[in-house]
Amino acid sequence: MKLKKPMTALIKFLKYYAYQTHYIEGDGGKVVVGKRVYLVNTLLNVESGSIFIGDNTIFGYNVMLLTGRHHFNKGERISIQLQKKYPEKRFGAGVEVPRKGFDKHIGTGCWIASGAIVSGGVTIGNNVIVASGAVVSRDVPDYAVVGGVPAKVIGDTRELSNEPSIDFNKY
Repeated sequence: MKLKKPMTALIKFLKYYAYQTHYIEGDGGKVVVGKRVYLVNTLLNVESGSIFIGDNTIFGYNVMLLTGRHHFNKGERISIQLQKKYPEKRFGAGVEVPRKGFDKHIGTGCWIASGAIVSGGVTIGNNVIVASGAVVSRDVPDYAVVGGVPAKVIGDTRELSNEPSIDFNKY
């Protein structure tokens, strides 16, 4: 089949693009990325603040860094209240999403594992591991291993001892 080779190449490209391309949503903030940071297909939402990532930090697949918030008043989103008050006008998330104040800081030497969600304005210290699927909504101290929903400290990276099996003489 003559189509097999081009289709295989196209599928490889699409897989690479889907899994190796990060996405930035919003214009409320900025993204500052250190040296040797690997984002793969991380979603970075800067609607309500900026994201700062330190050197040598790596991300697993499908990580979400979310600064976005929505204002509620007396149990309802503000845009819904405005719609009731002014039915002739159209209100979207723009009126209820703060544009700043929820900055996210991620330290150096961190590993944010696949499927983790980091929500709101939090600081993740240096040399931290965030376990797969964890939801981080509070600050994380240096050297912590966190996991769970919501994320809690479950260990200390200084207590981990995994000797590398890499022959550094090859490099």
